[in-house]
Amino acid sequence: MRWELPQPFEDLDHTADVGVSVEGASPEEALARLVLAQSALLAGGAPVAAAREQRIAVRGGDRAAVAVECLRELLFVFSTRRELAAWCEVQSLVEDGATLAVGLGHWEPQRHGEGVDLKAVTWHAARFEAHGGGWRAQVVFDI
Repeated sequence: MRWELPQPFEDLDHTADVGVSVEGASPEEALARLVLAQSALLAGGAPVAAAREQRIAVRGGDRAAVAVECLRELLFVFSTRRELAAWCEVQSLVEDGATLAVGLGHWEPQRHGEGVDLKAVTWHAARFEAHGGGWRAQVVFDI
């Protein structure tokens, strides 16, 4: 299933950093929403139009590590190519890895200039767990 911007997320109250928490009916939905929450922060909530598709494959020790690695990979794409996710399709998610298809669009200063300047995706408070019949995931970003 493909999830597109905008997607709901909750801001986490965190001193000097920015954190987000998302919920999904499945682990795949929660991961896709984390990806799109990162994009929403970078874009300042403005829309992003996908111009190309990219496949992302990562490995990690558990689902929280996999989520952090996905977000780090996409933050690298943003830092080097000024592209961010407009949509995300989680093709595979297992305990120690994931494969995603992501629709990437260009960051435009006039449209996305109010976005948050994310420096890094941290391990601090990273969570990815079953919650109330669904899944909850959260990460904190250095700004």
